[in-house]
Amino acid sequence: MVSRHALVAPAALLLALCVAGTASASDRPRRVKHGVEAQGVVATQVLPHTFFGGEAVYVLGSDSFSARFGGQVISGRAFEIGDGKIGNLLSVFSIDGCGGRQVFRHRIRMCVGSQAGVMSHRWQGFDRPGRKATPWVAGVLRGDYRYSVTERLGLMFGVGVTLPVIGPEFRATDANGHVSPLVFPGPVTGMLTFGATFGLR
Repeated sequence: MVSRHALVAPAALLLALCVAGTASASDRPRRVKHGVEAQGVVATQVLPHTFFGGEAVYVLGSDSFSARFGGQVISGRAFEIGDGKIGNLLSVFSIDGCGGRQVFRHRIRMCVGSQAGVMSHRWQGFDRPGRKATPWVAGVLRGDYRYSVTERLGLMFGVGVTLPVIGPEFRATDANGHVSPLVFPGPVTGMLTFGATFGLR
């Protein structure tokens, strides 16, 4: 499992590079651009097991400043809780504000935003399971690198962290009347992303 320190450090480095690049940007007019991003997602420390999934994002702005509007769906294998198991699926919408720096075919970008959605639960081995779904709200800090293959197509790799504000609470009763322990999301979750961008005209 990736530690939170291993993810925060690269994010901080990306932020420093982004700020430095923005400060040295030229005064040429910025052209508003539209694009989409499709990425695979690996998330750790959300729950005991790693989550995998994907996200699709619409991006509006310039190479220096942009806004991201997207959705993400991730899921992990069921984990044991008390005398049973529970499987989970997290679906969220997100919005981010980003600052970036483009140099030739290379772009570094830093984004700050939030995500909100729902985590669906599949209880196994409980006569009286808990709730089928619980809300999820979290702050997000992410950074990424893009290499432009063509004027419109690019390849991306990124890291990020989320800070859950509202997360799932797992409590159910088994056949013997035992109440399962309560589980909260970790204080900080780590995220790795990889995928592609495509510019729209």
